[in-house]
Amino acid sequence: MKTMDEWVDELKARDLPVLRRTIMELGRLAVRMEQVKAAEIVNVVLQDPLMTLKVLRLVNGMSRSRLSNEITTVEHALMMLGIGPFFHHHSNLSAVEENLQSFEDALPELMRVVSRAHHAAWQARDWAIFRADMKSEEVYIGALLYDMGEILLWALAPEQALQIRKRALHKKISTEEAQQDVLGFGVRDLQFALTTAWRLPELVQTFMHSENACQPRMLGVIMAASVARHAEKGWLGTQLLADYEVIAKMLHTSFDEAVAMVHHNSVAAARQWERYGVPPAAAWLPMLPGEWPEDPVDQESGQAEEAICLMPRADVLQKIMEEISAHLDGSLNLHDMMSLVLKGMHEGIGLNRVVFALMTADRTAIKSKYIIGADPESPLRQFQIDLTQPQLFKRLMEKVQSVWFSASNQKALEPMIPPGVWRLIGHGEFFAMSVFVHDKPVGLFYADRNRGECVLDEHSYQEFKKLCLRASQGLAHLAKK
Repeated sequence: MKTMDEWVDELKARDLPVLRRTIMELGRLAVRMEQVKAAEIVNVVLQDPLMTLKVLRLVNGMSRSRLSNEITTVEHALMMLGIGPFFHHHSNLSAVEENLQSFEDALPELMRVVSRAHHAAWQARDWAIFRADMKSEEVYIGALLYDMGEILLWALAPEQALQIRKRALHKKISTEEAQQDVLGFGVRDLQFALTTAWRLPELVQTFMHSENACQPRMLGVIMAASVARHAEKGWLGTQLLADYEVIAKMLHTSFDEAVAMVHHNSVAAARQWERYGVPPAAAWLPMLPGEWPEDPVDQESGQAEEAICLMPRADVLQKIMEEISAHLDGSLNLHDMMSLVLKGMHEGIGLNRVVFALMTADRTAIKSKYIIGADPESPLRQFQIDLTQPQLFKRLMEKVQSVWFSASNQKALEPMIPPGVWRLIGHGEFFAMSVFVHDKPVGLFYADRNRGECVLDEHSYQEFKKLCLRASQGLAHLAKK
């Protein structure tokens, strides 16, 4: 196990990756460098905690003989560097999304933490403006980087970050305890060590320490981080009520006004949700009171099941449909094609469990080939259906057709599904559609949401069918190779 000093030395030498969206937007600005305004650059940088950290690290790491004071804002950093040198220094940025390609589960977690940091920064800046703080960007950055250690761990050490998450869920212990188990120290301690090693402004470091809560600016950052973290799991918990009380006193306003201000800020911050690709905290504002479901953990794998209904993501679905279309020349192999299709159904349409079952060589059965979203011990992983006996799935394989098993047709269709199949899929609504290539049946897609409260709907059914047909087109081109 590495010591904290070894971690600091290793991370100190690493170049910080940034969000792909940041690279694209700065690239567009660089094209018109002579006309670009500093405010345009600042706006892009401040949407990305990693880029913000990178800029502050660069400018404060320069020789002190060049700087009379610490640089605490991106605007000031840009003034010191100049627009041309800024683009020169950042002409070869690396995307964190590419760095995490081998750690599929790490990227959504990183984006969740980054989205939370953006939410906190938005809250803190608005409160600072409300208090007539003339340097509200400093407060914004303080909140944006408040959980810098957690962001860096997901971005630069995803394997350890995933181990910590798994340990916390599996052992039902706090994240801080899991960090001690995996790293031998807390991530917040690593964060403080890095801020010193990187010579970040003393003001930024001061914002990170909770003992400074007696100062209004520092308290605003701490409370913004608290609200953003608590709101990730709904807006009706007792912890948020306590946050509102503190915020109302801090701003010298009423409790109701403080609540309204927090909610308004969360909605404003949520308008940037596509930048991060995860549901913003404001998405939970319409929820009714109730318990937030815990993440159950499989005893063997430690992997969390889907504890909530997946949110459809039209942007993901559209991108996958376009990618499949772009490779209808047969340039994708079967595995890559199916990976795209299953991801489209799972993440794009929001279907919790998806199976592609391939017809056996003797054409007497369909057997699971690719599965996403099913627990390791789920009976669905043994998905295999006999086609020698009359039943619903045999009928589906007779021609290109689909079915949405629902309450409206349950009485008619339930007798057509053998008990053995019910044991595999569990009782509930599902979609299924046969796949034909050159007029011959090759397999079947099955999908459900696996939870009574996560209902299927007409829009999802239509998107499911479209994606199945697109998969058939891709398979048809594979068959020509």
